[in-house]
Amino acid sequence: MRRIDADTMHRKVQNLRCEKVQLRRRYPDGCQAYGTELMEESKFLFKRHQTWWVKVAVPRTLRDTLGYDLRESLHTQDFEEAIAARDTVVSALKQKIHDVREELKSSRACRTAVEPDDESGFEIVAREDFSDVTFLLEVDAPLLARAAKPGQFVIVILHKRGERIPLTIADFDRDKGTITLVIQVVGKSTFEMQQRCQKGSHFHGVVGPMGFPSELGTKKVVCVGGGLGIAPVFPQLRAFKESGAYVIGVVGFRNKDLIFWQEKFEQYCDELIICTDDGSAGIEGRVTLGLEKALDKHADIDRVIAIGPPIMMKACAETTRPGGIETIVSMNPIVVDGTGMCGGCRVRVGDDIKFACVDGPEFDAHKVDFDDLMSRLGRFRGDEALALDSWKEGLA
Repeated sequence: MRRIDADTMHRKVQNLRCEKVQLRRRYPDGCQAYGTELMEESKFLFKRHQTWWVKVAVPRTLRDTLGYDLRESLHTQDFEEAIAARDTVVSALKQKIHDVREELKSSRACRTAVEPDDESGFEIVAREDFSDVTFLLEVDAPLLARAAKPGQFVIVILHKRGERIPLTIADFDRDKGTITLVIQVVGKSTFEMQQRCQKGSHFHGVVGPMGFPSELGTKKVVCVGGGLGIAPVFPQLRAFKESGAYVIGVVGFRNKDLIFWQEKFEQYCDELIICTDDGSAGIEGRVTLGLEKALDKHADIDRVIAIGPPIMMKACAETTRPGGIETIVSMNPIVVDGTGMCGGCRVRVGDDIKFACVDGPEFDAHKVDFDDLMSRLGRFRGDEALALDSWKEGLA
C-alpha cells in the first residue's frame, strides 16, 4: 500500500474544500439542483488520474470488434474545459461506431445468410415448424438421450459467441440417440435460433441433462401444459402412464391452428382436455377451466403437474389450493451457468431461497412466490428488447 505523507494529505484536503466552495457558489439552490444539472453536464465524462475523459458505450453487436466502450482523453483537469470539448469528441466516437457497423453490414452482405456452424458440435437432424414463432428441433446427442429423464432440461449454445439458453427436454429417443426441443421465439437468441437452426446445422454446445427428474409414484395425475409448457409436459405424462398411473392431460392453445402433438398426447392420456382462447377447438378459455373440469369429475386425483408461463402456473396453484391437492410446477427463471453459482435462477419457495438449476426445476406450487418470480423475469425486458433490436439492425 502506498504511503501518503502529511503534506500530501493536507494538500488533498485543501483541494477538496476548494472544490466544495466552488460547487456551493455555482449551485446556490442546493444539492438537488446540483445533482440534476451535474448529471446532465457530466454525461459521457469520467475522471482518471485527475484528467477528464470521454466514454461512449458500444452496442452489444459490435463489442467483439470495438470492446465494451470507446474512450478518449480530453487532456484537461478543468471541468469547464472538459464540457466544452466533450461534444466534439463524443460525435467523433459515435461516428467511429457508425462506420464499423456499416463495414460489418457490408461484410455480412458478401457472406451467405447463415454463417457456417461448428460441424464438430451437436447436429440438428430434424426440424418442424408449428407456427411462425414455435418450432421443433431434434438434436443428435446419444449420451444425453441415454441419460435424460422427464422434467430435466439442457443448456444449448448456438455458436461460440452465443448465449447459454436453458430449454426443457420435450422428448428423447434412446434408440435413435436424439433429444427433442420445442422453442418459442421470445428474444434475440431464440430469434437467431429460428433463423440459423436448420436440418444439418449444429449447436456449438449442449449441456445436460440438468435438474432433478420428475417424481412418479402416483395413481391419478393431471398434467397441465400451456404456452411454452405444452411440449415439456409430454415426457412427464408419458412416464406417468408407463408407470401405471391414470393420466389426464390438459393443454391450452390460442386457437386450433396452433395445436400440435395432439396424437402423441392422446396416445398416453386416458383423457385429454384441449382448451383454446377463442373456442375454435375444445373448451373455450384458459387451461384452468380444463383443470377445474378434471377436478370436478375425479375426486381421487393425487397430483397436478403444471408447466407454462408463471401466471398460468400460479392460476393452477390457486385452483388446487382449496382442495389441498399436491401441485408441482416447473420453474423457468433466468439461468446463466446452470450450476447454482450465479444465483440468477433463485426462487422463493416458502421461507427458503432455492436455485432452479440445482434444487429444481420442480417445486411445490403452493409454496412458490410467483409474484417475486414474475418480477425477476421482467427485470431485463428492456435489455432483451435492445439486444433483439441491435441484432436485427445488424442483419439489415
